[in-house]
Amino acid sequence: SPTYLFAAAMATTSQTAASKGGAAIPEHNGNLLPVLQRAIPSIASYQPLGRVEQANAFGVRVSVHYDETSLNSGNDTADSCATSSSALLPNELFVKQVDASHYAHKSWADLRRTLLYSRTEARFYAEVLPRLRASGRLTTSHLAPECHLAECLLDGLVGEDETATDVSHVAPGASPAALDEQVSPDLLKGKGGALVLTSLGGEQYFQKSPLSPHQAAKCLAAVARLHAAAWEDGELLRLIAERLSDKGGSYHLLIRNPKELKNMVASWQHFSTQFRDYDRKLFDRENIKNLGQRIYDYAEYVSQELSPKFNEEYATCVHGDYKAMNVFLPTDDSISEDAIMIDYASAGIGLGMSDVAMHITHALSPEDLANGGEEELVDGYLAALDTERRRVVKPGQEQRSYAPYPHDVAMRHYQLATVDYFRFILGRFWRSATPESFDKKKDSPNTTLVNRNVGAALAFVARVDKYLTAFEEERKS
Repeated sequence: SPTYLFAAAMATTSQTAASKGGAAIPEHNGNLLPVLQRAIPSIASYQPLGRVEQANAFGVRVSVHYDETSLNSGNDTADSCATSSSALLPNELFVKQVDASHYAHKSWADLRRTLLYSRTEARFYAEVLPRLRASGRLTTSHLAPECHLAECLLDGLVGEDETATDVSHVAPGASPAALDEQVSPDLLKGKGGALVLTSLGGEQYFQKSPLSPHQAAKCLAAVARLHAAAWEDGELLRLIAERLSDKGGSYHLLIRNPKELKNMVASWQHFSTQFRDYDRKLFDRENIKNLGQRIYDYAEYVSQELSPKFNEEYATCVHGDYKAMNVFLPTDDSISEDAIMIDYASAGIGLGMSDVAMHITHALSPEDLANGGEEELVDGYLAALDTERRRVVKPGQEQRSYAPYPHDVAMRHYQLATVDYFRFILGRFWRSATPESFDKKKDSPNTTLVNRNVGAALAFVARVDKYLTAFEEERKS
């Protein structure tokens, strides 16, 4: 197995990385050879095969060529990559990088979140995934791509023990109220994060969005394996809470820009005005007219209900950003090959249903969720979770180690998580959405379906109104 080099904001680790030939994070679109050679020293050259630009990271798929002399002389040392022959080394790699200076245009609140995404993913690959694999609780080796290097250099920007939920932490050298200020590019140069992973590109796997119900079921079965492996494991979850996040999820209320919640009512008024003509009967309902205020009123309650402590019932490690494009599905559906998840930048403590709710909303058409389709997918996830949890219970420990996830509790968690995801979509995306913006993104698979398909968006509104009404009645009683 490969060795994981984790260069965090600690002097000793940073010096170790620097001693391997300079550990500065490569510039956006810059030369990747130094970081590739830190991962596998015998790499002699590389050729870019494709690029992926995202809001918080940049990825490059590359083919690599090895120095056979270096391999044969044993210079490809075990502290970098345990394999010693080019026949066993990957021919294609994927380099994911966050060059902090490339995001200098962002406000500090948003830049800090981007940097912490990078730190979380590096720590997941370097510290958590090896622990999961060594625990014996993971029933597949395909939870994530093989990682050859995980680096994160945030010295002077984010403290080693600083948490993702500390959104009030101000920019370096800024005033206490400067969350909206930008950081000097000079402070950002060479900072950020980098991962070198075995590429999943090629013919064996594919990504797509939206998904069919069958494809979504495979994705939900994959994330059930992650949830089962960490389920109520207090020791592991303590590590995850301390090193990743005690509030997992890209859309957790406590890591979002506070302005999103503050402007919730105005965001709903804007969305209603823009899309009312598509379904006047829906938007004329009193509950729908007030949906923005209702979401605002319940946002903190819903978030608290979905935020277990590491040692509480139903707690697990969540993926945190479980959209369709963060899963590679096997091309040959006739084989038992598992789906493989990527992008663990938002992993942390949470309820597994937060991943389920996001995935179902993000990836499936409203027609596939109607007439019991939504419930069937949730039940399929619960069945997979139960199977995986039973597999990892050791003989003779059933009573002590296994307790069912009651269906009524699970469905309540799912519906809460659906409302919570709506709060994020409304505050982050719908505040400026228009029919024209939906049309521009209609073929963008990386965009959540409810932000590019009007039918999916309005069906989402109706589902959330139904679930939120039930919680309002619950609290009244």
